[in-house]
Amino acid sequence: MSWVEISQIAAAAIVSAGGIGGIIIGVVSFSANKIADRMDKKFQASLDKQLEKYKSDLSKKEYVSKTKFDTEFALYRELSLNFADMVKSINILIPIYANLPADKKARLEYEKKCYESACPAVVKAQDTLNSNIPFISEEIFNGYEELLRLSILQLDEYVERFNALDLRPQQEKESFSPDAYKRTREINEKWKKLNNTIRAYISNLDVMEDK
Repeated sequence: MSWVEISQIAAAAIVSAGGIGGIIIGVVSFSANKIADRMDKKFQASLDKQLEKYKSDLSKKEYVSKTKFDTEFALYRELSLNFADMVKSINILIPIYANLPADKKARLEYEKKCYESACPAVVKAQDTLNSNIPFISEEIFNGYEELLRLSILQLDEYVERFNALDLRPQQEKESFSPDAYKRTREINEKWKKLNNTIRAYISNLDVMEDK
């Protein structure tokens, strides 16, 4: 086959394909399809990623009715109020940084008033917690219970100073132990941590309107 014949065949192919323009259009169309396909895959991958994130966020949510949410909110508000009073009373009774009267008699009288104020605060917090045990998660209940335990130890620390069977020197008995001051700090830290836990729990509740 001569070069003339080959040229004639090539020319016929170009004409049958719509000329040079047809070939160019075909090439452009092919490339465009390839680009579009890659864009579709990239877009789909982005959608899949967003969908997985959405599913993950949903799994962290807890759906509750508005009635249940309002009930729980009121409960934690009551617990927070009563336990805040207890923590404050304990901080006054055995403060981290003491600022007490210099006169011994005045100091003992002041500490007695602080104790008499702290006792009912602890009892009220305890009663509030115990009357709502079935409605509180185990983790949050344990947090409140630990605060109660430490606070009762602080009350015991005060009472122990007047124990007639304690043979320590009177001056030593009238002073709070270093552990008592550390315990007050621990109460404050655990109180802050518990509030953060409750705040996170409430923020993860998704409220649905009652039907």
